[in-house]
Amino acid sequence: MTNNEQPIPTRFQIHDEEQPAKADQNAFPIIGIGGASGSLIAFQNFFRHMPANSGMAFVLVIHQDSKEDEDFEQLITSYTAMPLVMAEDGLKVAPEHVYLAPKNVDIGIHDGHLLLFNPSREKGAHMCIDHFFQSLADDQWNMAVGIVFSGLGADGETGIRMIKEKLGMCMVQDPENAEYPSMPIAAIKTHLTDFVLAPEDMPTKLIRYLNHPALRLPLENESNTHKTNKVHIQKILMLLRSQTGHDFTLYKKNTISRRIERRIAFHQLPDYESYVNYLRENPLEIELLFNELLIGVTKFFRDLQAFEALKEHIYTLLKNKEPQEPIRVWIAGCSTGEEAYSIAILITEYLDSLPMKRKPKAQIFATDLDANAIELARTGFYFSNIVSELTPQQIERFFIKKNNGFTVIKEIREMIVFAQHNLIKDAPFTRLDLLCCRNVMIYLTTDLQKKIIPIFHYSLNVNGLLFLGPAESVGGFHDIFNSVDSKWKIFERREGVSSLGKLLDFPFHIANQDKLSKTEVAVKSGQKNPLAEHFNRILLDNHTPPSLLLNDKGEILYINGNTSRFIQLHPGEAIMNIHRMIREELKYVVGNAIHQAHSNHSKVEISEIKIKEQDKNFLIGFSVEYLHDPSLQGMLLVTFYEKGPAKKNTRRANSTVTEGAVEELEKELTYTKQQLHTTIEQMETSLEELKSTNEELQSTNEELQSTNEEALTTKEEMQSLNEELMTINLQYQTKAEELTQLNNDMKNLLDNIEIGTIFLDNQLNILRFTPQVTKLFNVITTDVGRSITHIVSNFDYPSIEATINQVIETLVGKELEVKTKMNEWYNLRMMPYRTMDNFISGAVLTFTKITPIKSMSAQIQGLLKYTQTVINQLPDATLVIDSEKKILVYNRHFLNLFHFTDSEITELSFLEIVNNKWHFKLLSEKLALKMPVKEEFYLQHHFNGIGLMGLHISIEHIQLEANLPSILILNFRKAQ
Repeated sequence: MTNNEQPIPTRFQIHDEEQPAKADQNAFPIIGIGGASGSLIAFQNFFRHMPANSGMAFVLVIHQDSKEDEDFEQLITSYTAMPLVMAEDGLKVAPEHVYLAPKNVDIGIHDGHLLLFNPSREKGAHMCIDHFFQSLADDQWNMAVGIVFSGLGADGETGIRMIKEKLGMCMVQDPENAEYPSMPIAAIKTHLTDFVLAPEDMPTKLIRYLNHPALRLPLENESNTHKTNKVHIQKILMLLRSQTGHDFTLYKKNTISRRIERRIAFHQLPDYESYVNYLRENPLEIELLFNELLIGVTKFFRDLQAFEALKEHIYTLLKNKEPQEPIRVWIAGCSTGEEAYSIAILITEYLDSLPMKRKPKAQIFATDLDANAIELARTGFYFSNIVSELTPQQIERFFIKKNNGFTVIKEIREMIVFAQHNLIKDAPFTRLDLLCCRNVMIYLTTDLQKKIIPIFHYSLNVNGLLFLGPAESVGGFHDIFNSVDSKWKIFERREGVSSLGKLLDFPFHIANQDKLSKTEVAVKSGQKNPLAEHFNRILLDNHTPPSLLLNDKGEILYINGNTSRFIQLHPGEAIMNIHRMIREELKYVVGNAIHQAHSNHSKVEISEIKIKEQDKNFLIGFSVEYLHDPSLQGMLLVTFYEKGPAKKNTRRANSTVTEGAVEELEKELTYTKQQLHTTIEQMETSLEELKSTNEELQSTNEELQSTNEEALTTKEEMQSLNEELMTINLQYQTKAEELTQLNNDMKNLLDNIEIGTIFLDNQLNILRFTPQVTKLFNVITTDVGRSITHIVSNFDYPSIEATINQVIETLVGKELEVKTKMNEWYNLRMMPYRTMDNFISGAVLTFTKITPIKSMSAQIQGLLKYTQTVINQLPDATLVIDSEKKILVYNRHFLNLFHFTDSEITELSFLEIVNNKWHFKLLSEKLALKMPVKEEFYLQHHFNGIGLMGLHISIEHIQLEANLPSILILNFRKAQ
């Protein structure tokens, strides 16, 4: 054992704080292994190298056809020392055991017990591996491991996603090592697999990964280590933000730490600090960690009952839609698009039930932070295992079969706009009828959730629906949402929330979160103990005079003591203002005192005021103090003092007024004068303020008029701009339709012509090809993007790569004939691919079938050879020419008579010989005439190098077919 290797554990202690039920000292990993056709060797190689004391349990799910009778139980038993048990309903899983699922059943697991079900889908749609992997992920969480072996189809692909969502681990057999690589390739294309290995190499990796210290339960004395890890997590978040531009500060720390720990275990690093150094040295790992944190697992109609409930409510909502009103939907966190397409299918099924004139247009915005997931969603291609998630009617109506999967039809794809979007910092979509945000907020902190929910409320229309995941809720915002389905978390926007503006906080100030939390902690730490607080409250309530704290407008901010004798509630709207609530006897005197205190920034005291209560008179006093404390600057403290009942006058009615009574009246008169003087001052001041305010209002009115004119101008400009945008949008739509039509025309043209065509880029990667090419190359649709040199051809031309590169480099086309293994001939033409801007962007290979032409050419050559044989036996010089006077056949007598060589005859036409070499005008004129079928005549001519010679010449016209030109047979016999 090397230093890097870990000993095999007898008990695993893996945990996750999000799933505390699995943090059990006796817990052990359960390994789900899925395979199909050709996987027996993989199972044997795996268990041959897996120790019997691994501490793990293994459940084998084999996707067998009912016709296959291979006994896996007997064939695997000989390769493992662990007991191999046929799974039974309710069987408890034990470590260091191997369980084999029966054929043609669905197997699941709950609380560590195996459960068997009859297949729920018709033949051909049975995805038993996906079924088990999903239940394994739900039951075992981080202790679940999924392994996919050789097999046809895509069973296991969805299960891999579910296991990774629950922080489990996934392995896949190397496709090059698999007899049938379809299942491994489908799993690899999820981009969620941890290891791609040969089966014999998996046990070592599996044991090392699961035994890594980062995945074990933390010990109680490791608190210092956790504090250090928090610092390292902050460093990791900083590196993520620097490279990706995305801040994970408000994501749940448990989720982040668990994902990081799995990367640490994957690389077999000792601790967080080593992983930070690894990240700095390997920027690609930052991207991998970013993708790990963004694992978004979804499938079509996930939680089917939830979608059935949503269907009922959304149909009720859409019934009230006017035809001209668009249906607007936002799918926040759409991942690879299955949920967006599910919603689109629901809406389309509803629209299909409406008459054509009543159909509103649907606009669905599907967003996610992960650009790779968005790109996959845009393609709309999914593997064949989706048949277990959709009904046969939905598959037929909304999908097109393509190779080993299905493609969403154009109608549905055009309904959805996929875009990259950050829920935290990017502006939300508005005027929505439905907002789906499922299984996203479970990864966010509570503080961030409290900020997002009001944004969702703002985005929705009145009665708009909010659709959350099963483990999510609107939290403390039930005052702005009505719950229409509490089980499946469907909420309806509640209208008339006046305080919503205070709840909106967008964009979120993530950078200030730490400061805010520190402030909250400081406030909490500065609080007094409960005993002191209760003692202070008793003193305030029982031993201090009734008091009111006011702002400069007279609004009551705080009340101390019993003030019922001085202020009263009045019917109507509840307004906490002292000028509205003070008793009638005190209204003017209190108002005057408040004005003086506020104006002079001083304290005003009133000694005695008489009030009447239940036929009794009481004397009170009060003071109004302007507060100078920095924390209460500008506020007023009103304090009331009770002085007991007023003294009664016991003198007889006919007695004279005493000096005391006169003194009291004088006091009242003096107070009345003061009050009148103050009132006059207030009125004068108010009048000046009103004049000033009137002038300001006039100025403001003028400004508003000017602003209104500017707004009208801006409105007109906006309308003009909007019309321009609508025009441009219409032009784009028209161009898009034209482009679609051109693409359709081009597709039909390429599909229907008998010319095979391949378009290649500069690296010889296949861009596009026509169906006829499949007869020449073993190419399928998924080979687009692969190099043509990796594709097996059906003809023998080993230097095709060098020839194509030569064409691209020299820009000179090349044409040649190639023969297939089926003895068919094609004319291969290689030309450089020129763009509209005259740039060379690859090459175009065209294959024209010329087998009939080659056959006809062979026949013609045979006829010519036969003709040559015949005329060679004639005693006269004989020549066969076509209608263009080109020589087809000649005999040796002709060469000897006129002293010609073979090369001279092949280089010149007969008319060139007559005119240029012989200068025999009489014969030229005879050839130019329209002669009868056969003519014989005698001519004399002086030939260069021969002399004067008389010739008996016959010319015979032979018409092969009515629509074909004739040929001429000429005989020359020298006169004696």
